[in-house]
Amino acid sequence: MLGAQTEIIYLENPSFEDEPRPGWQPRGWIDCGFAGESPPDVQPFGGFGVTQAAHDDNTYLGLVVRDNKTWEAVSQRLARPIREGQCYRFSIYLARSAQYVSPTKRKPNELTNFNKGAILRIYGGNSPREKAELLASSDMVSHTDWRPYKFEFTPKKSYRYFVLEAYYKTPTMFYYNGNLLLDNASEIYSCEIPEEKPDNPILAQVDPEEKKTNVKPSPKEEPVLPEAKEEPKEEVKEVDRGDFKGDLKAEDLALGDKFRLDNLYFQADSSSITPAAALELNELVAFMKKNKGVSIEVGGHTNGLPTHDYCDKLSRARAKSISAYLTAKGVDRRRISYRGYGKRKPIADNETREGRKRNQRVEIKITKLERN
Repeated sequence: MLGAQTEIIYLENPSFEDEPRPGWQPRGWIDCGFAGESPPDVQPFGGFGVTQAAHDDNTYLGLVVRDNKTWEAVSQRLARPIREGQCYRFSIYLARSAQYVSPTKRKPNELTNFNKGAILRIYGGNSPREKAELLASSDMVSHTDWRPYKFEFTPKKSYRYFVLEAYYKTPTMFYYNGNLLLDNASEIYSCEIPEEKPDNPILAQVDPEEKKTNVKPSPKEEPVLPEAKEEPKEEVKEVDRGDFKGDLKAEDLALGDKFRLDNLYFQADSSSITPAAALELNELVAFMKKNKGVSIEVGGHTNGLPTHDYCDKLSRARAKSISAYLTAKGVDRRRISYRGYGKRKPIADNETREGRKRNQRVEIKITKLERN
């Protein structure tokens, strides 16, 4: 059974976007470094020799470890706590910059290259700088390309703050100057949410975006609606017509025309129609009642990160819910079919947050036109 106890905790500014500059933590994050030392950097700002392009959006976080036994970290107050005994997953992209040149307190008139690798340590706490429990840590990050790292942890207590810290390679034989680049952090999400296992896993994999779902059909979703056949009886060219507008006219349509219900959103824990979704669907109801010669297929789509089985069940359940809503509002059920496409038809890049949001969509396709 999917998602009975699932939970998603969203981070503020998970890709560390801000004005590129040194000595300044990104918005939404708190500097947790040592007193008297400079804060982290929003990279790439054009200095220190750091030229790495961001993995997501425009900027990322640069942390350093120093040979004077100090290191950098940031924290964030979570929207709700991570809970004692709950299993969570979290992923983030990490890299090392080959150049990270800066003066030090020991050598203020010289440039020192903080070019060694570091590890990421993740803590839970109940104040901005508290590191009450080490939740997870990465292997040594020595590569200069962005790679995804995945973590799984079960807190022994509940914590309101989430801390990301750069630290030395362990065991630490000596302290050194190094750097760690961070970008494109995921949500903190329950382990119950399944994910696709990579064919060749690295240290970590998958930035999950698909939230959680209860794909049980509601007992109110009657009568049973026809599900679209796997193969159409005749080849019809599909044409993307953009967002659905309620003022469409049947004479302007053709078989295969597809429209996105762009403002239609589901709650993360359900495939039920929300009041906000109902407002969007009422425009479609009015269109269908006005144009009685039009038949449609309701198609559900997901992003590409969870498993095929999970995506198929989720997309089908949501398409079915929409179809049931239309019939409950008086649209002849013979004019509606539904289908879950899962993650098989992306329209954007699943590597970006914006792309995943676009891929999670509902479309209607014109399957029959009868003009008077």
